[in-house]
Amino acid sequence: MKNKTQKNKTQKTSRSQHARSLPAREAQKGAKSRLRWETILQAATELFNRKGFHASSMQDIADLVGIKKGSLYYYVDTKEALLFEILRDLHQGGEALVEAANFRTIDALGELRSLLLQMGIYSGKHADRMEIFNRDFDYLTPKQQKMILSERRLYWDAVVKLIRLAIRSGQVSDTLDARVAAQAALRSVASISRWYRTSGDLKIEQIAAQTAVLIVQGLANYNRR
Repeated sequence: MKNKTQKNKTQKTSRSQHARSLPAREAQKGAKSRLRWETILQAATELFNRKGFHASSMQDIADLVGIKKGSLYYYVDTKEALLFEILRDLHQGGEALVEAANFRTIDALGELRSLLLQMGIYSGKHADRMEIFNRDFDYLTPKQQKMILSERRLYWDAVVKLIRLAIRSGQVSDTLDARVAAQAALRSVASISRWYRTSGDLKIEQIAAQTAVLIVQGLANYNRR
């Protein structure tokens, strides 16, 4: 019960920090400005996903939001900066999942299953931004790319840590390389965004749950005789 309470507290803190993820000039503004910023992010996400970053313009985004182009520049200076904000927002949401994980658990595989489940759901529900990341990441500046990649590293570190904990506790064979397993696990849950369809027979929660169980059972049975 204590761990669950601590996890819920961490999730609330992470969501609060995530909600403040606004450009510096807007960080001190009120709810109206925050809502407008979220609308801009969503409009840019829709356009970048549908047309691609290169084919979309700041005028296209302003038109979709229903504001003048000059007003859009009040919130963000360039299209590249807007792309960065979209991807940073995506990965900060993912960071909250990692921060909520319990790395002191006696059931490392159970915790890993829970983390992969949440990552799978997140991947499916943010398929639009995942597609933008996969296709348009190279349009970011080297500095911006480095920042995004450093945030993505947190996912890999968390999964490696849980797998190594499972190895130490005897849940997983010590012949397994945790780094290889982490890559395979993360690629599996991230790929959900590429093929999941809201019109399909299964809900994203069901798909993510099955994916997480398959990964964890594979780890548990690895090299067992």
